[in-house]
Amino acid sequence: MHKYKYLKNLTSSKVYTCNSLKDLKVTPKKFDDKKLRSLWSNHPETDYAYYSLAEGTIASLRITGDNKVTAMYGFVVEYDNIKIDCWKTTVKQILAKCGANKPTLITRTPSGGVRLVFEFEEQLLIDAQLYSAFIKKLVARFKLKRLLAGFDDSCTRATQYYYLGDILEDTGKKIPKALYTNLLLKTSLENPPQAPSALSIPLEVIEEEVRSNPKYKNRWTSTFEVGSRGPLYWIDDGRETEGCMVVEDGMICYSDRAPKSFLSWKEIFGQAFVEKYENRKLDNLLKQYWFSGKAFYGLINDVPVMIDKDQLKLELRQAGYNPVKRPRERLSELESSILLIQQQCRITEIAPVIFDSRIVVESGANKILNTSTLKAVQPAGEGDKKHWPFIDKWLSQFFKDETSLLYFYAWLQRIYSAVLYKEMKQGHALLLVGPTNKGKSLLSNKLIGGLLGGFADASDYLSGDSKFNKELGRVAAWVIDDTTSAASFAEQRRATELIKKATANPRIEYQAKFEDTITISWAGRVIMSLNMDPNSLSVIPALDSSNRDKILALRISDAATSDFSSLLGIDTASNSIIEKTIKEELPYFGKWLEDFEVPKSIKGDSRFGVKSYIDPEIDAAAFANSTRSLLIETIEFFVKKLKEYGHDKPYWRGNLTDFVHDILEYNNNKPLNSMVANTEWLRRSIQSLEEACISDDNLRAVTSTYKNNMKFLCIDLDPKWDISISHD
Repeated sequence: MHKYKYLKNLTSSKVYTCNSLKDLKVTPKKFDDKKLRSLWSNHPETDYAYYSLAEGTIASLRITGDNKVTAMYGFVVEYDNIKIDCWKTTVKQILAKCGANKPTLITRTPSGGVRLVFEFEEQLLIDAQLYSAFIKKLVARFKLKRLLAGFDDSCTRATQYYYLGDILEDTGKKIPKALYTNLLLKTSLENPPQAPSALSIPLEVIEEEVRSNPKYKNRWTSTFEVGSRGPLYWIDDGRETEGCMVVEDGMICYSDRAPKSFLSWKEIFGQAFVEKYENRKLDNLLKQYWFSGKAFYGLINDVPVMIDKDQLKLELRQAGYNPVKRPRERLSELESSILLIQQQCRITEIAPVIFDSRIVVESGANKILNTSTLKAVQPAGEGDKKHWPFIDKWLSQFFKDETSLLYFYAWLQRIYSAVLYKEMKQGHALLLVGPTNKGKSLLSNKLIGGLLGGFADASDYLSGDSKFNKELGRVAAWVIDDTTSAASFAEQRRATELIKKATANPRIEYQAKFEDTITISWAGRVIMSLNMDPNSLSVIPALDSSNRDKILALRISDAATSDFSSLLGIDTASNSIIEKTIKEELPYFGKWLEDFEVPKSIKGDSRFGVKSYIDPEIDAAAFANSTRSLLIETIEFFVKKLKEYGHDKPYWRGNLTDFVHDILEYNNNKPLNSMVANTEWLRRSIQSLEEACISDDNLRAVTSTYKNNMKFLCIDLDPKWDISISHD
């Protein structure tokens, strides 16, 4: 193989070859004028020799930016602008200083300088990215910069071709293969070549392919890390001799069996392998990071949290994204991945969407990053009651009757399943009504809230003290205890609207402080714990037709025990012991609840799953303590006055204005009470009373008809409805 590659002039692209400079049949030409020499060298008709020991990808053409160097047969260094008094002495000094690593040739440059030619024992494959660094390594190893004055750095350029000068010394020496091969490998480790693609593949992925793919027949037996050496395992020619070294982006080859010095993973394993890894890597990236336009979010413990850009960069580097920009690439792999996140993983809102398992939830034009951390208690392997004895004993005596208990289990099963499996299942608002100190709050907060992964106090939201519901949006259980009362019609209306929204509408308006309001899907439950006193019962929403089907009102037994120690079978039961016991039993209770078969008699439609149920005692007490009862008092006053003024017909008919007018007249033109003056309250209350009369035979019949776009009331004046009060 010819070592020397030469051009006939410096404008030519065609390369000629020879094995020795002495083989060239040209007479070295001398010029005193450097400019004249340059003009002659660049003339297209000049026929001389400008040589190099480097070979391009296309061996027959000169090395350029497009035809990059791929092999070397040695290297050349030059010392210019030095004064030589005696060439013979200078040659001896050079040989003495070089010691064992003597140059093959010592020549004189056209300008009177010195040029040293070092030939290799064999051809050496070299990647263009390594050439300059490798020459510098050789120069440093042989201490060539200090050999003579005037060292010319042009020797580090693979495109450099040298003007043939007089050969002063031919030692015939060559650099040993082991020496320059080891220097190349050191250079590769210090300046690892990069694959053209921005994609970086971790070495553990490459090692897995090398060791597991039968195609490579377990040829690689040593460790597989940067700097490890071994055979050309991808070439199945029966030879297992060492010939390559591992670097980050591929293999450095120093065997002439390889097609070139540096082979990328794509060149070794093929396009399909690289694309498969790239798709998997890209898929992981797009599933793990998001950008809101202001901040980045990343998955930590399966939950999206805000992270700053520096943390994002660290995480991407840890995941194998290269921060170094590749040749001809405008961005590094790491920078490209960040840009991709900003473009492809754009989200418009951030909110907990607790009934959706997706991390990004599309709602209309919005892409909501689901930050929900809510997790229901995971059911145990079995639900035998022997594993939850306290909860069983407690609930079995807690409710007024078996019917109430079954309704509770059916209600709880539905919401538990919804939270556990992230499914939108609407259900009733739960009213727990009964005596104080029976454990209503313990049931709502620790048993229901514990089973569903948490609860939030909705009292302020109900009362209107706060419009922010960040904490409410994160949970499925909204708890309202008996400290909140509806002291006014407006507050009762607010309670009514809350229940309607929470049960009928599968969405809520979610608003964190300092953030805009957004609409998210939600199918949680409102749980109200109420005592049986008038003040507590006043918060119960109007039980009219528009609300009754959305409520499950269960009566707590007056005989329910407050002695939890007896249920636990211990002397003293502190709150911590009770709560710890409930927490330990919940997984088994959850399993039993999953397997619980809802009786057909209480199964409802697909909307709520369970029929609505309002305990009759609660129904009656709520009505008696509501503002609607004031209407009955008003009507009874009206009927009494009608009869006193001689009205002898069985019915009174008139519109709402007539009704209000007559009451004012009967009461000396003064409002009978504050509610009568509120015509909107009066209109709604009469409508509610009409509906109640249909199902309650104990109420005076009030009906209505429409004529000429007007609503006319009809009040039954039968004496059987008259209320008499005796004073015993």
